[in-house]
Amino acid sequence: MPERSGGGQRRRRYIRALVAMTAVVVAVDIAAAVLQVRSNSRSDSARSEVTAGLNYEDNMGSIMQDTLSAETGARGYLLTGESSYLGPAKAAVAAAPAVLKQIKAGSRGDPVLKRDYPKLLTLLEARLRDLVTSVDLYQRGDMAAALKLVKTNHGNKLTAQVRALVATMSARSAGRVDSARKSSRDAQLWAERAAIAAYLSSALLLLAMVTLFRTYRMTEAARRESRLAQLEAERLNLAKSGFLSRVSHELRTPLNAILGFGQLLERDLVEQGERETLDQMLGAGRHLLAIVDDLLDLSRMESGDLRLSLEPVQLSDAIAEAKSLISPAATAAAVGVRQRPVNVDLYVRADRQRLIQVLLNLVSNAVKYNRRGGNVVISAGRTDGSTVRVEVSDTGSGISEEAITRLFTPFERLDAASRGIEGTGLGLALARGLVESMGGKLELASEEGVGTTVSFELPVASAAEIATPRPRRQDPVAVGNSEPAESGQRLRAAISVLYIEDNPSNVRLVEKIFGLSSDLGLHVAREGSSGVALARELRPDLVLLDLHLPDIPGEQVLAALRGDHELAETPVIIVSADASPVQAKRLLAAGANGYLTKPFDIDQLLAAVRTRGTPPLASEDAEITNRLLDPPMVGSLHVLANNPAVGPGQIGQMLETFRADAQGMLSSLHEAVAEQNLAATEREAHRLAGGAGAVAAGRFRALCKELETQARAGELERCQELDGRLDEAFEMTWNALEREFATELGRQPVRVEHPQSG
Repeated sequence: MPERSGGGQRRRRYIRALVAMTAVVVAVDIAAAVLQVRSNSRSDSARSEVTAGLNYEDNMGSIMQDTLSAETGARGYLLTGESSYLGPAKAAVAAAPAVLKQIKAGSRGDPVLKRDYPKLLTLLEARLRDLVTSVDLYQRGDMAAALKLVKTNHGNKLTAQVRALVATMSARSAGRVDSARKSSRDAQLWAERAAIAAYLSSALLLLAMVTLFRTYRMTEAARRESRLAQLEAERLNLAKSGFLSRVSHELRTPLNAILGFGQLLERDLVEQGERETLDQMLGAGRHLLAIVDDLLDLSRMESGDLRLSLEPVQLSDAIAEAKSLISPAATAAAVGVRQRPVNVDLYVRADRQRLIQVLLNLVSNAVKYNRRGGNVVISAGRTDGSTVRVEVSDTGSGISEEAITRLFTPFERLDAASRGIEGTGLGLALARGLVESMGGKLELASEEGVGTTVSFELPVASAAEIATPRPRRQDPVAVGNSEPAESGQRLRAAISVLYIEDNPSNVRLVEKIFGLSSDLGLHVAREGSSGVALARELRPDLVLLDLHLPDIPGEQVLAALRGDHELAETPVIIVSADASPVQAKRLLAAGANGYLTKPFDIDQLLAAVRTRGTPPLASEDAEITNRLLDPPMVGSLHVLANNPAVGPGQIGQMLETFRADAQGMLSSLHEAVAEQNLAATEREAHRLAGGAGAVAAGRFRALCKELETQARAGELERCQELDGRLDEAFEMTWNALEREFATELGRQPVRVEHPQSG
């Protein structure tokens, strides 16, 4: 759907662009058409003006010619007496009014010509009047008076004035003709430009349509290729994850035997030389296991499947722990590791285990790449913002600027191999990924010949988070439910275990481990089908099940056990080298009671077997009970308290932590109910129920679960009623826990009455 939606959006964008360009082109065409019409109109008007101007000039020439013709005819007649001279003169005088009328009409469009026309008319009338008068005098016989009139200078002056005025008016008309001609040319030019613009815009629209279509086709092709590449990358990523899972399994299986038998030997060997050899073997095995874990962590970060538990972590404590763990290696390398004082009240919001992993990677690199007699300094402090900055500085040989860019590439070790420095090249890449996953950033600065400083920043934990700390997370040995045990029961006399496994080394290891405890009995099946048959025959207390069997997969064995009504409740713990959380979650959902990852610790395996896969934390779907304390969980906690892998101290710490957390959550819950905030009520009741289930607080947990249900259903009055009972129920629960777990809590045992009875 997102891809189709994205393609539709692109199509709509292209259509909008095409519509916009079409609108622009249409607007340009309309404007060009309007401009062309106006330009043509202006051109026609200018051409008419030119014609009128030319006619005006012709008329001016005609009137001047008529004046001269009349004057010449009159003079010739007066001097010669020949009547033939009078014909042209009379014709000129007769034609003058019509020409003057045309001149008058042509002068109206120009204020100057219109002003000068009366002058011209007056001068012409005066001159023609003189000529007509002289001819009349001559014809009446007064020859002397006629000749005298002709010879006077007054007529010549009038003719000169007419000639000058005609010349001026003709020049004025000629200027108008030139201006009209220029206007006509400009109008024609704009009309041509408008036509060209219209043609060009249409051509550009066509070109743009073709370009848009081609771009759309290319974009769609690129999108399809990108999607195919993305799918291929996802396929390759899944293949890589599968490969890492298989590699992990293949490495963990032999490591299980190596480390397991090594731990068994460690319990028996007393000679110092042999113990040192064994320590080397176990150290190498654990180093290889750490590499496998780093590979899996890197894969989980890339796939976004890394699980983090963010909580307030005391920074000084985490740095001190990392420094303590790295001290043996630093001593062997003759490198001093110094921790600058860190404020004990400085807490960061991080996953404690992952934070220590980051510190170990950075300090380990600072030690490995240092010189003998060099120093490593760890410092930390608040920044100007809401983060804490941690720096690890060394006095090694430093790193070139070009090499720094390659440092964070997985498996990149620069010249470490040639210098005999062990490692995989995963440390920095893993550290940066972990820091970024916790909401921080990691940087590296180095100067050749001086040393290197790696720093990272993490968010500061808020005061509210520090005030209600959570118990330190531990990896439970198993997850799920077990068959109920009676209250107060510590250990059964004998636990019958069926181990379905085809690997001889793993079988021999578990046999050796079980040989350490007289209360454990072991039966082995090498195939899945024979394992199911043996389970039906023996009815064991617990089944340890490997997933990779020679005949049928372990998942089918689990399904067969869960499908048999007589074995459906038998606890089954998966024992596998596949450390994928997704795999563990899937099998637990399929009915397994626990999931142990090879190589497992001896005490871890014994704790899982003795508790039948029941963890110290109750599952979300644990059975609701109205008893004050839940008998099966009480029994499980006592078993864990007696187990060396856990011990009474940790159980007591867990109970004290529950008490502190519950008091804070009760306060938040009361506030949510008072504010009628049902969402917050549901959330806080859910949290409180989870903590109660972990410490066997049966009745209190049931009350919290009911409150959670009522809040989800929107029953405010019922929520208020249940909220009013919580404080008393919590007080009764804690008193019962103090009596039941007095030893674990460091109190004097007071056994008056079993609280489970109530």
